Amino acid sequence: MTAIVIPSLGGPHLKSCLDAVAALDPPPGRIVVVVSGGATPPARRASIDVLATGRRLGFAAAVNAGIDSLGSAIDRVALVNDDAVPAPGWLGPLEAALDADPGLAAVQGTITDAAGAAIDGRGITLDEVALPVQLDRGSTPAPEPDRPRPVIAVSGTAALFRARALRQAALVDGAIFDLRFGSYHEDLDLGLRMRRLGWSAAWVPGAWASHVGSATGARMGWRHPWWLLTNRWRALAGNLTTAAVAAALPTLLRGELRAVRTLARTNPRVMPAAAAAMACLPWIVIRSLGRPSPGPRLSALPEV
Repeated sequence: MTAIVIPSLGGPHLKSCLDAVAALDPPPGRIVVVVSGGATPPARRASIDVLATGRRLGFAAAVNAGIDSLGSAIDRVALVNDDAVPAPGWLGPLEAALDADPGLAAVQGTITDAAGAAIDGRGITLDEVALPVQLDRGSTPAPEPDRPRPVIAVSGTAALFRARALRQAALVDGAIFDLRFGSYHEDLDLGLRMRRLGWSAAWVPGAWASHVGSATGARMGWRHPWWLLTNRWRALAGNLTTAAVAAALPTLLRGELRAVRTLARTNPRVMPAAAAAMACLPWIVIRSLGRPSPGPRLSALPEV
């Protein structure tokens, strides 16, 4: 049985997301919406369970709460952002891909922008300076490749996970997503933890979803660049050996400079957030290197 977990701060696109999820064919076995920050819960629907809290939760904490509420009968867990709209046939190809390959832990399809005019992403990889990037971002959506493609991790925007792999990759406290991430790059961290255990991830054709994008991030102010900059280090140092982090340090620092320049084009709070991130970087790296987690650490930056 498949369950869908939707984390939300009560954004304006939640109703469209819920309408789309309710129209999926085949339908999921359960739909759980985790609403936090004191937002007004969506109108009750017979097919949807709502968990509401006045405390504002980041993506990681909200998804963990949703997964914790699922019963043992669930063998697949889908994550859908509240500003994402899956097509009616989105779920079927993802379930079929997991059924066809027992080594697959996570799959996603093509995610486009809200208009369907450009690709938002087809899975996560690292670029030449070890920045997490969405494959094919900005490209024309059609035609799709006709075969699945391996990726380092799938995007938490709209993806399906094997529940057994999630349980195996959980941290020592049982959390699926590391709460220190808050939001951003926690999907990369999870993908790397599953990779350490021998699981793989893939993009598969035929599973379309659209994504408004940054509907929540734009309201986060300084937290948006802080999480983007620091969480990349948390994800990589949390899954690489100390020697691998040291060897990759020049590349990682070049990536940091590129990320700061890119973010500064649209957010004036980037420079003070970047200064704070660099000041905290030694502590972030040391703490991440010491994080207990299952599986042998990676000996080099991962490649697809």
